[in-house]
Amino acid sequence: MIDLQHITQEYKTSDGKGTFYACKDVNVHIRPGDIFGIIGRSGAGKSTLVRCINLLNRPTQGKVIVDGKDLTQMSDAELRAERRQIGMIFQHFNLLSSRTVYDNVALPLELVNTPKDKTREKVMPLLELVGLTEHANKYPSQLSGGQKQRVGIARALSSDPKILLSDEATSALDPETTQATLQLLKKINKELGLTIVMITHEMDVVKQICNRVVVMNKGVVVEEGDVIDVFRDPKSEVTQAMLGSALAARSLPQPMIARVKKLLQTERPDGRKLHLMRLTFVGNSTTDPVLSKACSLFNLDFNILLGQIDEIQNESYGTLTLVIEGTPENFKQAVDYIASKGVRVEELTNVI
Repeated sequence: MIDLQHITQEYKTSDGKGTFYACKDVNVHIRPGDIFGIIGRSGAGKSTLVRCINLLNRPTQGKVIVDGKDLTQMSDAELRAERRQIGMIFQHFNLLSSRTVYDNVALPLELVNTPKDKTREKVMPLLELVGLTEHANKYPSQLSGGQKQRVGIARALSSDPKILLSDEATSALDPETTQATLQLLKKINKELGLTIVMITHEMDVVKQICNRVVVMNKGVVVEEGDVIDVFRDPKSEVTQAMLGSALAARSLPQPMIARVKKLLQTERPDGRKLHLMRLTFVGNSTTDPVLSKACSLFNLDFNILLGQIDEIQNESYGTLTLVIEGTPENFKQAVDYIASKGVRVEELTNVI
């Protein structure tokens, strides 16, 4: 559906002597029907990249392929027609205060001279879809933030787009309204079959709605993949930092580290040894008694230090950090057994 190939966006610095890269040789592939997240801190280049998709931002280098067509090679007239297939919703709504809810949603249709009866046939079902039928004749000043965002979503859908771009669309909303907006976007994705591209700096938003994600830092992609895989095994330091509280249960509290170090260095009888481990469970493995079975089969003892179970895209995900005691041979057998059940096994050595 969307292929961004070697996208580079460069600007001259204020002194005219240097070059700043908002994006540098970025390659992203977005499949039809994806809810695709682009996440990063402020200044990471995510908004610049997304605005290349509809060429509101024309890249210095690279190709923007949408539905098999290279937008960078189009004439202005061709590009205007293609942009009607790409809706966009914004952080601060961008509604016209002098127009009613109905008229704001109808605006894109008016701009292409759609007859009034056809406009009404299009606008009213959209207002019903976003739950604003009874507010059709109100003005933006009479609406809550969540309602304004729903108007923005309906307006973006009025031209029957195949793609919906969301530029920090929930960051100005309270948590409850954010949840409602994300549920609405899920509904639109499912019922209308739209491909949705979401810019956000909130990993919790990605966790709840996106199936794939790229993480950007300083204009480049530092990590990409299925959301569940990125959460399970974040490879980039930037990603680990962005995950924040979602990874809180993966890190030992500082007061505990000294006690764990001392424990691991204690001599054990009968050749037994202590190991500090982290187990990551996904799907059915979160409810299977994998750990207790392994310890029973291979004569191991364990002590759980911390853990967490969460849900990502309707799939259970959890981590356990624990100390396991056993002989080297039994420990290896247990690790192999646990891994064979689909659990990721890591021995943590960085606290020693």
